[in-house]
Amino acid sequence: MPRAHYDQQAWEDLLQHLEAVAAAASRGEPEPMPESWSPPADLGPLPAELEARAWRLLDAQHAAISRLGDEQRAVARHLSAVRAVPAVQDAGRSVYLDVTG
Repeated sequence: MPRAHYDQQAWEDLLQHLEAVAAAASRGEPEPMPESWSPPADLGPLPAELEARAWRLLDAQHAAISRLGDEQRAVARHLSAVRAVPAVQDAGRSVYLDVTG
């Protein structure tokens, strides 16, 4: 059976890039991502020696997604609290009283 062709260095470069993106997201510094992403078509199958690394990357991506979801929900709660504060009405006079001087 012929061995499937793959580009080891291209796979390593791709995994390194995706690991950096996941690490940035974990630090709360996600990179802007395109609306859709497709893996490069010319990589060939994942080399067996990179399989464990790819699984670790997937775990890191899932963890980053979870943390970002938690942060998104926290921001939504804060925004809801801010929106619940009544708007300031223009009283036509100062709202603050200077008691010190």
